Amino acid sequence: MSAIEKLFSFEGKVIIITGAAGAIGSTAGHLFASLGANVVISDLNGEGAIKVAAEIEKKSGKKTLGIKTDATNEADLENLVKTTIDKFGKISGLINNVGWGANTPIWESNSEKMVKSYLLNTVGSYNLTKMCMPYLEKEPNASVVFSGSMVGVSPSPEFIEYSTAKAGLMNMVRSMAVVSGPKVRFNTVLIGSVDNGDSTLAAGYTPEMLKALSDMFVMKRRGAPIEIAYGMMFLMSDAAQWITGIDLRIDGGGSYKSKMPTNKD
Repeated sequence: MSAIEKLFSFEGKVIIITGAAGAIGSTAGHLFASLGANVVISDLNGEGAIKVAAEIEKKSGKKTLGIKTDATNEADLENLVKTTIDKFGKISGLINNVGWGANTPIWESNSEKMVKSYLLNTVGSYNLTKMCMPYLEKEPNASVVFSGSMVGVSPSPEFIEYSTAKAGLMNMVRSMAVVSGPKVRFNTVLIGSVDNGDSTLAAGYTPEMLKALSDMFVMKRRGAPIEIAYGMMFLMSDAAQWITGIDLRIDGGGSYKSKMPTNKD
């Protein structure tokens, strides 16, 4: 194995991925298993989690666990940690990938919707991370990666609940990082618009909105799940041993529109 291959080897690692029956989480699961990790696929969709785990195990040959978990239910999170330890004996890394938010204009939300979004997108990740910390602290180069969103750093009145929760998540991760070094590293992947299949449409995006998004990006297209998984993999690898508390933007260069006049102006 070359020096570069060693940097990105996850042989002997045990990594929990939440929200892993979806496009980004399942893709990350396949990637980490292909690099040697034993992966735990956790999702509210229990059948989906078990199916993805079986597919990963068949393709990679690595023992993989699929388990139903409600990220807003502390008993479910405790069961996730216990089941992982019972099966694999350790937790080397955690990807808090759970996150979702519907299209809700800024003045059409309410207390219940705001709190529910915060519980799902922020509090659940806090609780699971806290439960994993006693095990993570025992592992070399232990790392936690969170799925953030560009809506958490830019005005997003169309997704006020989700964007507010993701903004809170980012600050929470920075706080975790400063008190946990050098034992455990914490970083956020700031995700731009990614082709998540049906879940993108379920969140309220229309084909017209998606076309407009693609045209805005510097790279002139939306991202693919594997491109997000690559960022997660880097942040958890030995190549990133001195990186903690950062927000890694994976957003196709962001949006840009020239301020120079055109013939149409």
